[in-house]
Amino acid sequence: MSQETPARRGSHVQMPVTYAAVGASKLPDIVRFPPNGSTPYEESLRLGSGQPRFLTASSLLMTWAAQRGAEITVEELDSAKLDGYAGPDFAADGTPVAPADLEEQFAPDGTPFIAPGTRARVALPGAIAREVLVIYTISDARQVGFAWGTADHAGPVGEQLFLVEHREDDSVWAIGRGFLEAPKEGLFGRKGKQALQSTLDAITAQLKALLPGATPENGAGQDAAESSEPGSTPEAS
Repeated sequence: MSQETPARRGSHVQMPVTYAAVGASKLPDIVRFPPNGSTPYEESLRLGSGQPRFLTASSLLMTWAAQRGAEITVEELDSAKLDGYAGPDFAADGTPVAPADLEEQFAPDGTPFIAPGTRARVALPGAIAREVLVIYTISDARQVGFAWGTADHAGPVGEQLFLVEHREDDSVWAIGRGFLEAPKEGLFGRKGKQALQSTLDAITAQLKALLPGATPENGAGQDAAESSEPGSTPEAS
């Protein structure tokens, strides 16, 4: 797999999202130091162990299976344009760095992976649809994932990272990390807080959709799943 691939910079295109700290979900200390006014979160779920499990979960994640497996509707509005979107990239200490060239990737069944610059409409069960923009992707030997940012004001605004990680002890984990700000609407903002909680609650369901035995709607990555290790015991944290 190639290195981290945030969207290409140097374009005149304006960032079409509804929050300021674009790309901040990539920073390791975002939970301790979130953008002002936002609620940070990080959740992890053990998926099993071994390279086959990592590859399978990565393919599922990068083809919207975590969302669809959690009964979240996903409709892609625009595919990524590799020469038309300006996105951020940072070193571990937060210093801006030049992005790597984008490289199109595919699941075992030929489904294209999610790419930076993709716009989509997503809807939690029973909730109104939200427009999001894929801000960056991560693709290296031990981490694969993507982050989207909200592109409207129809609910909580902020950025969410979904990641699959193959750790040094050979365990494989699904991770959700990000920050969201509740909309200030309704009586004392109660409606906005409820919307924020619903969004946070949905993170667990999305991570669980990557567990062995889960059946995602689009089926991407199922060929690889046949070779993954049996009897894995998931552990949430």
